[in-house]
Parts: sequence; structure tokens; C-alpha cells
Amino acid sequence: MEFVVSRDPRLLIQSLIPSLSRKALSGPVRGSLTSYHFWARNALFHGLGALGLQAGDKVLVPAFHCSTVVEPILHYGCEVVFYNVNRDGIVDFEDIARKVDSRTKAVIAIHYFGVLQPLSTIRDFCQDHQLFFIEDCAHLLMGESEDDPLGRVGDISIFSWRKFFPIYDGGMLVCNHASQLPTVSWDGLGGRLHLKIVKNLFGKYLSDRSPARPPVALNREKRESEIEDSVLEDETRKKFKSKAPHREFDALQLNWPMSPWSRFILENIDLSAVMQKRQEHSKFLNQALGELSGVRPWSTERVNGVCAWAFPIVAENRTDLHVQLRKRGIQSFSWDGVIHPSLPLEEFQDARFLYEHLVLLPNHQSLTREELHFIIESVRDVL
Repeated sequence: MEFVVSRDPRLLIQSLIPSLSRKALSGPVRGSLTSYHFWARNALFHGLGALGLQAGDKVLVPAFHCSTVVEPILHYGCEVVFYNVNRDGIVDFEDIARKVDSRTKAVIAIHYFGVLQPLSTIRDFCQDHQLFFIEDCAHLLMGESEDDPLGRVGDISIFSWRKFFPIYDGGMLVCNHASQLPTVSWDGLGGRLHLKIVKNLFGKYLSDRSPARPPVALNREKRESEIEDSVLEDETRKKFKSKAPHREFDALQLNWPMSPWSRFILENIDLSAVMQKRQEHSKFLNQALGELSGVRPWSTERVNGVCAWAFPIVAENRTDLHVQLRKRGIQSFSWDGVIHPSLPLEEFQDARFLYEHLVLLPNHQSLTREELHFIIESVRDVL
């Protein structure tokens, strides 16, 4: 399905042309050991090795998660123990404390879509219990929490470049308190994969040059007609089902480095301009959607100054908002389709609520003001 408003930024021609002014590829955390991986999940796997975890060790993982956080831990041989996350996205320290035992070695905390975890509190908790702190920054580009740069407090931290830029792959491991990076026997990507990446990038570039339909073409009368005709056959309805964009964990890809094509594009990107544009969009959406009844921006007090992957809103009284928005051409999504099967969801009602009611709206640097207005008007129409 072609979307009027995609969740991904557009690929511009200047990112594909060699330039003498290309910028050095660097991480958001200065002064720490950094390695670049094909996927962020691979970075997490190797980060466990950098911490010296052993098979059979327990790792505390939030019940609100994407399955690609869980799979690398299980493949490494560790046991996953889920803990509660409150509806505001903040970790439940009482539940964590109840689940720490002699085999527990690490805690993962996720900065969700701009919801920043209390880093100093987590750091103190982990130090008191002699646990490693794994800081998952995959939903954020850069920012600060309690004056600490994101990704700098955890013993290791994980970033996901491909969520923010028009690239095929790109994950990053930051080792803040390890003496050295994990030893990785990097695998070659192979000619077929290189060809696939290049084909994907140029296909995206051509697609981005001719978007599906301009938002202004979707007038209110047409949208209301589409709403009336929205009773679809089961097979047709499947294409509207929303799942967070992800790929299944594949152990054969664990030693893949970030591709040179993704590194090339990253070297041509003005990082500060991207951050500024995303922050402006967040403020605009926060103000407009905060005035609507039926939805609320998630943790609005944390939106300013944070560069997040998507803009999160909570639809308190309905579970189909993301599906209805996708029918209108907006590539919103939720995490309802990426829950790891080992999670006993019935034991975590706050996580269940977030899986069912949290909707993630496009918030990338390529959005126009017209597209932002279209998102807002569409949310209003659905409500």
C-alpha cells in the first residue's frame, strides 16, 4: 500500500553523490568505544559479550518491548525476566526489585519515543544491586536526561540509525564502562546483499521523488466517503493491519557490519539540521494534538528538546486509531504485532494498555507543514 505520509524520511539526491565536505561518521556519545553493526539487535547481542555475561544469567527486560530486544538475549543464552513498565513509560522500580535474585546480572531500560527514563535512579539501583545497566536508545537520536547525555550512563547503550535516516541498515553499540569492544569476526556482506541494498536505496529514491498523493488532494468529502465504505473483506483488511516496522532476528546476520552504503549516506547528512527539524515537528504535533479530546500526547512534558523516532499519542478509549489512520494514508503504527511470545501479557496490564492504545505517528525530518496538518486533521476526523 502507498502511503500519503510515510513513517520514513525521504532519500535526497545529495545523499547519494560523493562530496568533499562529507562529515566524519561519529556516535552521539563522545569519548566512548563505539562499533557499528548491521542491525541494532546485533549490537545488543555483542554488547552482552562486552559485559561478560554468561549463559544462564538473567536479564531484566521491560514488558513493553519489541521482540527484537528479547531474541538476542535468548540467543546469547541468557534468561529473560520481564518487569512492569507504568503507563507513563517509566520503569516500575518496585517490580524490578522484586525480581532481582542471585542470577540477575543486567537490567535493560528503554527510552520510549521521547519518554526518557530516570537515568540517575536506574544507575543507583544497578550499582546497589551490582547489576549492569543496558541503555536502549533505539527510539532516540540524541538528547539529555537529567543533564546526562542519552547513551552515556548505561554500561553499554544501543542506537539504531536506520530509524532516523533513509538508509537500509545501521545499528550502533556504545561501551561506556568496558575496557574494550567485543571481538567480532566480521562477515562479508556478499555481492548479492550489496546489490539488494543498492536496489532498495535507488528504489526508495525514485519512489520519494513521486509521492503517492499530495495530502491536499484528499478533501473532507472524499475522506468521509472512504470511512463509509471501510467495511472490507478479511483478506483486504490485512493490508491495513499495523505492525511496528521490524525484521525477525536472524543469527546468521549477527556478525554483519554496517554496510558501506549506509555509512556513505550518513556521512552526507547534516545531523544538527535533522535534529532541529524533528524537534520542531514534535512541538507542533504536541500543541495541536494536545488540544483534541480522545487522545493525548504521551508524556508531553518530555517532548521538548528530545529528538525521537516517532510521535507517540495515547487513544484512551479505542484500539483502532492506528488502523484507521493507515486507511487514510498515514503510516502510523503500534507495537501490537511485535510482542515476544514468551511474555505473559496477562500479568502486565500496564503493558497491555500501551500495546493496545499507544499510537506512533510519523515525525521525520522530511515532513512538510502540509503533511503535518494532514496528520492532525486525520486524527481529528477519526475521533
